[in-house]
Amino acid sequence: MLKFNGLVIWRLGSRAIIRKYSSPSATVFKTEKIDASKSISDKNITSPETNGKDNTTGLVAAAFASINSPESEDSRKPSPKSVKLNRHQILDNEIAKANDVNSLLVVAENPIVSRRHALKMVSTLSEWSNSNKVKMSDFEKDPRFLKLCRILARSTSSQALSSLTMAEDLSTVLGITGDDEAARLIGNLSLTQMIKVMKALHSKGRRSTPLLRALSHNITNQSVQLDLKKSADLLFAMASLNFPDPVLMDRICNDVISNLKSNEDKPAVVTSIMVSLGLMRYRHEAALTALAEWLQTHKDVCRASDVASAVVTFGTVDFVPPMCDGLMENALLLKEEEMVKPSSWLDFVFSLLTLSQAREDHLLSTVRPEFIDKLLSSGEIPIPARRKLMAIDAYVSLKFPQQGLRLAEDISVGVPIVYTKEKALYIQSIMDTFKSLVSADAFMKRECYSGMGFLYDAEFALNSKCHPVPLEKAVNNTSVHRIAVLGLDYHDMTRRTVVPLGVNQLYTKLLEMKGFKVLQIPYTEFNPKDKLVTRVQYIEKRLKQIVSDAL
Repeated sequence: MLKFNGLVIWRLGSRAIIRKYSSPSATVFKTEKIDASKSISDKNITSPETNGKDNTTGLVAAAFASINSPESEDSRKPSPKSVKLNRHQILDNEIAKANDVNSLLVVAENPIVSRRHALKMVSTLSEWSNSNKVKMSDFEKDPRFLKLCRILARSTSSQALSSLTMAEDLSTVLGITGDDEAARLIGNLSLTQMIKVMKALHSKGRRSTPLLRALSHNITNQSVQLDLKKSADLLFAMASLNFPDPVLMDRICNDVISNLKSNEDKPAVVTSIMVSLGLMRYRHEAALTALAEWLQTHKDVCRASDVASAVVTFGTVDFVPPMCDGLMENALLLKEEEMVKPSSWLDFVFSLLTLSQAREDHLLSTVRPEFIDKLLSSGEIPIPARRKLMAIDAYVSLKFPQQGLRLAEDISVGVPIVYTKEKALYIQSIMDTFKSLVSADAFMKRECYSGMGFLYDAEFALNSKCHPVPLEKAVNNTSVHRIAVLGLDYHDMTRRTVVPLGVNQLYTKLLEMKGFKVLQIPYTEFNPKDKLVTRVQYIEKRLKQIVSDAL
């Protein structure tokens, strides 16, 4: 809206109607829309009150011209970026609309086909082939399909992928982008190729859940039995990626049991399987027993590291296979010099301790200053190793008090012992439940540092009637029962056969050696989501059982 001389208001619009305002001196003109093809001078625009000044009419004309002038050709042109995006969107639409091989592959002729487009087209062909909508022969030699294969394979060579089921390196195809799209291709791969993809994911450190689930499902459903090498490769990749799919794990373990008999002189593959089961805390007792029997039967071809690795796995899952006394006897004969590195000897001795198989000389060998110097020769001792040393040292001091040899104090200095977020929430639920039983701080101590390389979650005392006793009165009082609480969440338990890990059983043993009755609360028995009354009843029942067993 433009106003001139305080008398005339020009309102730009589309109708030529004169509207009078309350002021007699002001008249408003509304004009018809100006045709952009005509000059403003063609319109008869008059004012009842003018000063004869042409500059007003010229100004209005300029305003109309500015408003009604069409956009220049330059301003209508989209940016190069928007053109590129539109062209890619057009390709996406063409791929989505394609309903046969030719209409799909004709899109591949476009020079701007990207890897994303290539993957989508190959995935579509894969689906059609699986549903018998098309045959492989319809497109496997088509130059346009070979072009897509070259794009996916990142290859400049003239030799292209000839089909979806005969790729030289489908792990490269599946490793590009779009996990969901790539997972759809898994069903077209052979068993060997699927294992190759699993190994490729491991080597790249890529934990793609859609791909891993697709691989697990399709490998499990294969009718071909897995040989020991394939089983070992799969288990190692699954352990590295922390993907212990229980269905696939059981399938692999069953195939391992079946194929062990055919292996006569290859202990490395047996050890690899044993180590992977330990890393995943997978207590498949039948498979562990079969592996132990093989090591015992073929002791002539087994190395010291093979036997030590088996003991470490047994210690992790707290399981010693029956009828394998010969294997454990061979293990007890091992010497520190036979281990590849000092840390391997520490792991071995610690596992013997969790299994209650360690001799005094084994334990003392790990706390000697000379052995600590060996550990330090490769750098600072890792926190997990220091916690193992602290546990061994505590056991030696409790079991063999006459021994003056103790671990250097600086080993235990600065060892952080904290809960994970999930464990902290679980322990908090347990402590909230205990408030209904032991409310005052004088009766309960929380987050107790054992001085033995681990935390226990609470400490309190009960009399023979299960009534709380103040902690200060429980010291050196044999008529009361000192209770230590150990909450065990998912990560503290084995898989498949769910029991506490060997290390948690060792912590229980150390606390018992210090005079505690230990209340283990596994996640399989205590649910934080249960009603408070249900949780209280569970703990009361467990405490009464502990006290009655002690009487």
